[in-house]
Amino acid sequence: MGWYAKCSVGVFVLALFFWPLLMLPAPAAPKAPPPGTGKIDHVIWIIQENHSFDNYFGTFPGADGIPPSTCLPKLPGSRACVKPFHMPITQPACDLSHFWNAAHAAYDNGRMDGFVWAEGSPNTMGYYDDRDIPNYWTYARRYTLCDRFFSSFLGPSTQNHFYTVAAQDGGMILMCWTLKQCRELLDDHDDYFSFASMVKLFNETHLSWKYYSETVPYAPGQVRKPTDNSDNSHPDPKEFRAWNPLPGFKEVRTNPASMARLVPLTQYYKDLKGGTLPSVSWITPAFRDSEHPPAPIDQGMWYVTRVVNALMQSPYWKNSVIFLTWDDYGGFYDHVQPPVVDSLGYGPRVPMIVISPYAKQGYISHTTHDFCSVLKFIEERWGLGHLTARDDQADDMHEVFDFGQPPNAPTVIAVPAHLKERDLKDTCMSQSSVPLVGPFDHSPNHTHN
Repeated sequence: MGWYAKCSVGVFVLALFFWPLLMLPAPAAPKAPPPGTGKIDHVIWIIQENHSFDNYFGTFPGADGIPPSTCLPKLPGSRACVKPFHMPITQPACDLSHFWNAAHAAYDNGRMDGFVWAEGSPNTMGYYDDRDIPNYWTYARRYTLCDRFFSSFLGPSTQNHFYTVAAQDGGMILMCWTLKQCRELLDDHDDYFSFASMVKLFNETHLSWKYYSETVPYAPGQVRKPTDNSDNSHPDPKEFRAWNPLPGFKEVRTNPASMARLVPLTQYYKDLKGGTLPSVSWITPAFRDSEHPPAPIDQGMWYVTRVVNALMQSPYWKNSVIFLTWDDYGGFYDHVQPPVVDSLGYGPRVPMIVISPYAKQGYISHTTHDFCSVLKFIEERWGLGHLTARDDQADDMHEVFDFGQPPNAPTVIAVPAHLKERDLKDTCMSQSSVPLVGPFDHSPNHTHN
């Protein structure tokens, strides 16, 4: 076959491959904001770590919680099983695996019965309630709790945090901790991620935004980790990490004005007092306040309470919404089979509490949502268009609001004066029964996922 014929065949094959993409409809023009959403001028998205819905709200009255007969086999096909149990807030002492392999083993083709043997630990069946996380239950009782809010990716933190800023993860399935590792997984030869994030839409419409990262100073004598390492214990707001993917995006990293919007959490409190809170805010924790096992959940709860109180005590309460959620299931059991929207998700349910003057009071939403639903709400509120099929097709969360109701009063929860903050010097991971295959180190030094 001659060169021309070979090229012709190649072009034909490529045309067959890309034809479905070429036939996709053009992105729809931005629609008018849904009625009432104009009352929201500020979205504050608080993202904590690693708890499933059943783990935090599986016994919440009226919610789709843990079925009474639940008992998961210790091994596939085994009659010996583990029932759900109330777990002390000091447990688990080690992280539970929630990498791609373990997550899919727990999922077990939608049967949701593989958690115990996938994790190699009965702690996956532990749950907490209002004795342990009373503030979260108070918010859920007084505002809106979503019991069909799913993580976007069936796996760990890095990918799910990508969905919170970009409505995709670029196609990664394995965990990565550094920008270099993620680029290798994506086979991206650029210095930074080339696919778009919400920042692209914000910059095109001049919508104000900030990404607030809680920072923790290094103790005297501690050594700073390499710049390209994900450090969730002492995060730098301007460095890529699993819980702050934006510094890895080209449109952010190469734009000084965008980089200036990656700031420490202390700036959030200054913005509330100074009248400079942006339209859209993300807030992510340092490890000690993240609730990521073995970080203490009560300490994380009080950290979040301070963030929520500050907004409620500011002039911004009257026209704001707080979306409070957790980034992935963290290896904890959840009984609801996630809908299959594509080859990467959804993942198991995570809690979502919507706190706003216009959130339905004492309401439990049974509508299917995921992280892209928050992006959809933002996009529709400010007429931004969409990034991917995920955010385009997601529910926009309009159902959790009642913009005609008398505005809810703030629920300021007093923070004890002498709470002792606890730092964790060592972390560990329970020994999963599923091989953790992947190109990168899964040692205890890399478990903040």
